Amino acid sequence: MPIPEKSPKVWIVLVNWNGWRDAVECLESVLRLDYPDFGVIVCDNASSDGSIGKLRDWAAGTLAWTAPAGPLARLTTPPVPKPVACEHVRAPASFRHGDSAARLLLVETGGNLGFAGGNNVGIRIALDDPACAYVWLLNNDTVVEPGCLAAMVRRAGMDAETGITGSVNCFYADPGRVQALGGGHFSPWRVAIDLHGIGMRRSDIDAAAVQRAQARLDWVSGASMLVSRRFLQGVGEMEESYFLYFEEIDWALRARGRFRQALAEDAIVYHKAGSSTKEQHDSDFAIYTQYRSRFKMYRKLLPRLLVLCHVRTVRDMLVAALRGRKVASRAMLRAMRDDLS
Repeated sequence: MPIPEKSPKVWIVLVNWNGWRDAVECLESVLRLDYPDFGVIVCDNASSDGSIGKLRDWAAGTLAWTAPAGPLARLTTPPVPKPVACEHVRAPASFRHGDSAARLLLVETGGNLGFAGGNNVGIRIALDDPACAYVWLLNNDTVVEPGCLAAMVRRAGMDAETGITGSVNCFYADPGRVQALGGGHFSPWRVAIDLHGIGMRRSDIDAAAVQRAQARLDWVSGASMLVSRRFLQGVGEMEESYFLYFEEIDWALRARGRFRQALAEDAIVYHKAGSSTKEQHDSDFAIYTQYRSRFKMYRKLLPRLLVLCHVRTVRDMLVAALRGRKVASRAMLRAMRDDLS
């Protein structure tokens, strides 16, 4: 389907923390999008690896970069022409769109604000542009197909009540396999989250699979979320108290009855799944933060079901202990103790 001559303006927001190599690869693919009207905001959460300087050098063309080998190298090869029109923003609150013609903004957030806090800095800058119709929150450890953004905007525009549109997210290391069809289903009573389509072959996605995912799309994965201006102005920014995890479900719960979630089945994103947060298997930090954030969400939005959240955590903790996952079990216990303290 052709892209309309006059397309809604989109600002793409990437949050970076000590991941400039991932961010460069992501930007190399993003700057190949076949969408006519977009800008990119990279929000750096006080990286200690020199990310801002590396990204500035990359944009200027003075940093040599070679696409990683593999089937997805086609999305980042050859490198996009340099220099890329870029501005380094040290004080986000003072930035004014009318003073800049840069397509790429490198923004220092001033601290490690977490996933939501970093994205919120970018959202504020994007919404200060009166032409902005959508903000695409995209993990910096992704690469995207050229038609991805156009497909998401088309899907979002089909229904005025669509607040957040997701993509088909595939595993970067296994591009033919699905990580999520848009997002997933959340069962408050079971205290359970299920990703739609996880593990299925991308070639097996058909109309029935898309329909099933759309029918139970309770939340859109934070790896790729096209958020409308109307949603942001009506529901508000992401909840920053979680730091990581459950921000997407919090957003969806706060928007109930006002906005819907949608899946753009022709929008393809490849996600490294965890490298942006430096997650490792049974990472104490990742597991503790995930369970702590779940408790916070239940206390905030589902207080009557909080006891079920504790029961589920005890179950998860015992299963982890029986399987010899001591780090995971202890992290869950610590999260539960902190919730009760």
